[in-house]
Amino acid sequence: MIRQILVSTCACLLLVACSDDPSDDTPSDPPVPRGATVPWDEYEAEAGIFSGGATLEQTTVGPWLEGTLSGEASGRKAVTLRGPTDAVEWKSRVKANSVLVRYSVPDEKEAHLDVYVNNAKVATLTVNSDFAWLYTGPNNTETHNALPRQQVDELPQNPSANDVGFGLQLPWSAAHHIYDEAHALLATDGRATINEGDVVKIVSPDASAGLPVTIDFMDLELAPAPLSAPADYVVVSEFTEAAVVQALQDAVASRKPGIFLPPGDYVMAHVNPAAPKVYVPAGLTVQGAGMWHTRFVPPPPQQVGYNYEFGFRLSGDNITFQDFAIFGTWRNRSARYNKAAADLGNWPWDSYDGIGRAFDRYMHNNAVFKRLWIERMIVGGWVEGGNNMLWQDSRFRNTLADGINFCNGTTNSRIVNCTARNTGDDAFAMWSAITWDKAPIGSTPWVKQPEGPNQGNVIERCTAGLIWRAAGFAIYGGHDNVIKDSVVYDTLRYPGITVDNEFAPQHEFSGLTTLQNMTVERCGGRMWWNDDDSVQGDETKRLKWGAVWLFAANPYSPAEPYSFIRFQGIRLKDIDIIDPVYSGVLVQTTQGQRIDDTEFDGVRIVMEQSGEFGMVANDSHKAPPSPLSGKIPTTGSITFKNSSVTGSRANSGNLVSKDDVSNATFLFKDGGGNTWTGDR
Repeated sequence: MIRQILVSTCACLLLVACSDDPSDDTPSDPPVPRGATVPWDEYEAEAGIFSGGATLEQTTVGPWLEGTLSGEASGRKAVTLRGPTDAVEWKSRVKANSVLVRYSVPDEKEAHLDVYVNNAKVATLTVNSDFAWLYTGPNNTETHNALPRQQVDELPQNPSANDVGFGLQLPWSAAHHIYDEAHALLATDGRATINEGDVVKIVSPDASAGLPVTIDFMDLELAPAPLSAPADYVVVSEFTEAAVVQALQDAVASRKPGIFLPPGDYVMAHVNPAAPKVYVPAGLTVQGAGMWHTRFVPPPPQQVGYNYEFGFRLSGDNITFQDFAIFGTWRNRSARYNKAAADLGNWPWDSYDGIGRAFDRYMHNNAVFKRLWIERMIVGGWVEGGNNMLWQDSRFRNTLADGINFCNGTTNSRIVNCTARNTGDDAFAMWSAITWDKAPIGSTPWVKQPEGPNQGNVIERCTAGLIWRAAGFAIYGGHDNVIKDSVVYDTLRYPGITVDNEFAPQHEFSGLTTLQNMTVERCGGRMWWNDDDSVQGDETKRLKWGAVWLFAANPYSPAEPYSFIRFQGIRLKDIDIIDPVYSGVLVQTTQGQRIDDTEFDGVRIVMEQSGEFGMVANDSHKAPPSPLSGKIPTTGSITFKNSSVTGSRANSGNLVSKDDVSNATFLFKDGGGNTWTGDR
């Protein structure tokens, strides 16, 4: 993917410039590349040739903002087609047989995109707002309550005091998640239909002043021919959930190694609606014909509506899933507002959290997930414990929450060479959560696992981008976990990297937590909510994220009353923070917490297109626990070594910012080799 190559080149130049010994010209190993190696080539619309009345979308004054065509676009630029003769075109750099376009159309609208290769039409993509455009209100403290227009229209138009107290205040009009994607496979046999040097052009015959169609980028990919059934596998006979379940049973009964899914869409209409998940027995492989050829899908929305629950769970060790796609129809993460519950003083937001997951619950030992494409689900993989797991070469797109979350005592597991974009929560996360109920429940063995901290996990060579709520990479507690050789770009309401312990009950940070050799580009933004400061939706008053955020939030664990939770042992090494939306690094703590034994070595902050401060320590956006009130100082220290704050926006006055309550309680320590001297 061109983005990763360019970012890696930039990072390599910075690494060379920051050599510990410039006089040492001894040949050294080349820098380790950052980000996923992917099979597609990406073409930004603004880098193409656009003609007719097509116009460039870009923010020229002020920060990039969510709900705007440029703010939510890759690279913060896009091109809008406003008439049927408007076009954007590129010269292909690769051989390909598939086209994917990231686009935006106005809410509740539909249009078409015609794709031409050397002026011959090869495909027509339907583009609509069915899985885009979510809205929140001015005092939306419950961060999951982003609703599509149809549900916004159903909200009480005269909210009561109880309604307002539960986060319902009109107008419910702040827009988020305004882009979606459409794709077409031009040849199913693996042959190229687009060659190097061919001109690929996109035109919308429906585009007009009233129906503008915005193009963010195009991906070209050479999809291989379908895979054949492995020897001795049970071949699924029909494109139904029942046939998949029967094949799994047959594989167990006949002691076969797995099942094979020939090309096609497998419609997951449930035999038993009370059991919407397919449980895969121990030791089996679920093998598809390739992610472009084998797909699991729900029944059409016309039959069952949107937000249809389906997915997979694991019943034992040594299970493999590979070479298929899962496409859902999830439109939002929170159900409709329950006015009757609010009137009774009960919580009225019916959450979908806990469902909509392609894979979830306990993953046992040695599970493998390879070459998967997961889209329009709430979560790709929600791992509630497991050991020696591998997720590799997979893509997670347009989810309403996480791409993958290693949770509840996941150990010695890896996420390798995966990508996530346009997710509605952390793209890749490790959360050392503690579940209250640890007792076995019936025949659900996943609750029996030992639930210690996450430990020994690695996320490497991954790319996260265009995250519309939450971070690209996040770690919440645990020890000896690593994120390395990865890239995050264009977050909208959160940092690119989060190191945090706010979600109690969870395990503390112990041992070391390492983030190394990473690029963080155009990340940060204004906070999703700020109601503890009475902001009530005023964007100009919201607090601001850093591109990297450390938050020591919970001093005690509710799971073990009065047990102190430490926040220590954090190591960031060789991190390039490019054009942070506001600050490169933001550090915050709450009452009773502090940051200790934390080092940043080779953290390079470059502020050219954007950026206000290099490093910030201030009062948290989180309301302190009762009976505390007022501003809470950030406490502790971080030692910086071999680090820098540079760029045309950088100066001696904006290197560090600390609010009045944090001045005497927090230090950015000078460990040597920085572009500044002395503790700050």
